[in-house]
Amino acid sequence: MNAIELGPFVFATERFAFLIAALVFFAVFHLATIRRSPETAEQLRSWAFPAAVSWLLAARAGYVVQEWDVFSQHPLDILKLWQGGVSVGAGFFGLAAVAAVALLRRRAAMAPMLAAAIAGWMTSLGVLALKNPGETAHLPQTGFPTMAGGTVQLDRRNGTPLVLNLWASWCPPCRREMPMMMDVANTVEGAELIFANQGETRLQVTRFLDTLELGNRHVSLDPTSSLMSRFDAMGLPSTLFFDASGSLQYVHFGEISRAALTSQIAAIKTAAPGMGDSGISETHQIGDTK
Repeated sequence: MNAIELGPFVFATERFAFLIAALVFFAVFHLATIRRSPETAEQLRSWAFPAAVSWLLAARAGYVVQEWDVFSQHPLDILKLWQGGVSVGAGFFGLAAVAAVALLRRRAAMAPMLAAAIAGWMTSLGVLALKNPGETAHLPQTGFPTMAGGTVQLDRRNGTPLVLNLWASWCPPCRREMPMMMDVANTVEGAELIFANQGETRLQVTRFLDTLELGNRHVSLDPTSSLMSRFDAMGLPSTLFFDASGSLQYVHFGEISRAALTSQIAAIKTAAPGMGDSGISETHQIGDTK
């Protein structure tokens, strides 16, 4: 199970684990104080939100430090939390800071805080354990028409890793990420990016590209959305990372950040050929559009 579908939303397993862990954290914190007097319980529960926010800020800060080469060039991307990108380990340093303050000012808040943190962490591990890599689908041997004319044969790698982005012009996350991804596609070395439109006509794609002045390089057409079916993509956008042999290495559901994109490109450029594991990148983002 690499993704979870809830109505019109699709969640990567990691993102779903993140959301469920947050809900469990607040629920356990509440239950751990339920036997207290109403006034005391309210005072203790007031520590839950600062603890959660401190974890999130520290986790984000840790991720930014890890990917500082990218964020230093695009500092506003630090604020784009919806794109995902956290360091789980760094988050616990933020939680520890709040726990230290609680130890000095409200020691009774320590027990529910730790119980909630442990419960949330164990829940996230349980959800992540549900992931099933399954069989790795191979790149199709059929050609796809390109917006620049001619066709592109995805399986002919010639020793070049591939980033395959499945998108549509009606998809809001696709529209947001496309300018950034196109910029990376035009400048990256040692890897190829292809944007395979799913289910739209050449005229629809042309209008979209012209509106954002993106040009038609790297864009191909998949009128029957065959790639979504082939790779079990439950929603758009989906970004798939293949090594030089065409073996699937990572799958990212939903809008991707520049930091996550560039770091995963670096990973497939150094991956040993044929070692695909159909893994899912660790990006925590609230629902993706189908």
